[in-house]
Amino acid sequence: MDAIAGTTTKKSTSLETLVIQNISNVNDLKTKLNEIIRIGKEYEFDVSSCLKSLICNSDHEIVLLSVQAISELVKCEDKRVTYSQKEIIQPILNYLEKDLTSDNIGLIKQCCRALGNLCCDCDQARKIILDCDGVPVIVNLLKRTLDTEFGEIKMFTSKTLLNFCIGGQQFSEAIVQGNVVDVLKNILNLELEKDDMDDDMVSTALLILSVINDNTPEFLYDEAVNTAVLNILKDTTNIEISELCLDHLHAQAEHDSVKTLLANEGGVQTVCSRLEQFTQKHEAGDLNADDSEVETIMKQACDLVIIVLTGDEAMHILYKNGIGEVYLTMVKWLDSPNYNLLTTAVLAIGNFARQDDYCAQMMDDKIFDKLLDIFEIYHGFAVRMRKEPDVPHPIDSATVTKIQHAVLSALRNLTVPVANKRVAAAQGRAAPIFLSALPHIEDHHVAYKLLAAIRMLVDGQEGVAKQLASDSSALASVAKWGHAGEYAGAAGEAPRLLAWAVKQLRHHTHWRHIVEVDGCISSLVNMLVASHSLMQNEAILALTLLAIESLKRPSPDTEQPNFDYEKNFIAQLIKSEIGKHVSVLVDTNCAKMPVEVAENLLAFLDITSKKNKVAFDYKEAKVPESLKKFSDSRTDFSDDLKACIAGVILAINDNCKSG
Repeated sequence: MDAIAGTTTKKSTSLETLVIQNISNVNDLKTKLNEIIRIGKEYEFDVSSCLKSLICNSDHEIVLLSVQAISELVKCEDKRVTYSQKEIIQPILNYLEKDLTSDNIGLIKQCCRALGNLCCDCDQARKIILDCDGVPVIVNLLKRTLDTEFGEIKMFTSKTLLNFCIGGQQFSEAIVQGNVVDVLKNILNLELEKDDMDDDMVSTALLILSVINDNTPEFLYDEAVNTAVLNILKDTTNIEISELCLDHLHAQAEHDSVKTLLANEGGVQTVCSRLEQFTQKHEAGDLNADDSEVETIMKQACDLVIIVLTGDEAMHILYKNGIGEVYLTMVKWLDSPNYNLLTTAVLAIGNFARQDDYCAQMMDDKIFDKLLDIFEIYHGFAVRMRKEPDVPHPIDSATVTKIQHAVLSALRNLTVPVANKRVAAAQGRAAPIFLSALPHIEDHHVAYKLLAAIRMLVDGQEGVAKQLASDSSALASVAKWGHAGEYAGAAGEAPRLLAWAVKQLRHHTHWRHIVEVDGCISSLVNMLVASHSLMQNEAILALTLLAIESLKRPSPDTEQPNFDYEKNFIAQLIKSEIGKHVSVLVDTNCAKMPVEVAENLLAFLDITSKKNKVAFDYKEAKVPESLKKFSDSRTDFSDDLKACIAGVILAINDNCKSG
């Protein structure tokens, strides 16, 4: 039955074609074409062979109706490939080259419609236009409509170019080479001069720019183009156009020159003002948009503010010695009940805190304290949400996590300068808040930032290091994250915090607490095989300091017998497979380990290899062989250093009794 049905359809199409070809009366032919136009995409016959003949007819109205019939027929997706023929597209392009007059405006309009519909999700049509060198024709037509009254043609031409370039990089590059960007800039500037912008025209122009950017992400528009888009954003009240402008500027702001442009030309102030307007109108119910649409545009705007602030020059312009409008807006938003504005403010402060003198000024202005308040509030939210999973909360967990992450990042940046570390330590508020929060953190992103914030506080501050060492719960949490290998950020930050704390505690008995808490030593041992020599060296130095204290002979006035710490320290080294880690460290860094790191490693091995259990572990893990290969392969090692390596190898071999 299916085969018979197919034959009947084919025969009907052939008959329909024959009927059209045999119409001799012009009026009857026009009637037939009007019938095809009226039925449009539902017309069931393939009459492409007739229409490609009729679009070259000498009768102007026949040509017009034929092109209009094509534009209606190819609204049907299945018909586009059928009508995507050079014999159809080339004549249409030829008509588009004609002068714009009142006599042919209807034909040019239908030609634009036909090309636009043919290009919709149809690469075959797009490629034929390329082959026919049609892009310059279409772009030139668009250019010719700028200063004329033919606005409808301008719209159809723009939408044709949009449908064409959506096809991919090959097609968007073709219209860029055809100088379409300059034409689109002129369209936007002309619309800005009007009392009432044509939103459809502006949207189409912005969409073409967006497609070009999507297909070639590294593409940088001329400053005049980006300025025109910014001016549209400043002028429009339309949410969809605002969204398109923000999308364009966000993509372009990957380039530092655009970040600077937006900072200099009031772009960030505009975005901040728009954000506040959206927030107020949305809360008052005066915004003609659903919640998801408002959320999308607010997120875009917030993201744009932050990406601009990642530019060094832009950040300085917007800070303006602490009196910049954008900086002051961010400080104000730290008190905002709106989560988007609050998160943006916190992230912005974190970016302003890349400059030491700005950090000092913000510390004086109590920004650090304000951030601590925010962290306490949102950490409290997180704890309650975990304890009461079935109770409705005014905020979702993802937002709570995002704000904690952002505020900890800003707090960490503010305590990078030495002077600010001293101020934060002296105030005495930050360390207790961080240490009490640490055991309750479950999200690894938040843990990473919290560990980093504590490490900045510990740096050079013995008092903070003592607080950490005295808090067994906090130390246990550090050790836990140090073994969370699936979370590289937190797992890398935890042993660094321990290493920095040990450095501060080398003259105090608080180092004992780090030896006492299970997992701390193994975290440091794991850091021996970190990918960066800086972290390797930190681990070596920390383990060396702990070894010196744990393994030294007890003095008569020692309050507690030191051999307990020796026994504990050695047991933890063995449990952590110290030998295997040393072998891996040496073998994988044989040629590239800096001399000073090698010297520090040998100091650690010299101390620990005197203990027979550790020496036995080194022997089992083939550390002597690794060290021999290490010494033989390095021409930059001094004779003294090579002698030291030989001495360590000898000590391991002499002390590796299993008892």
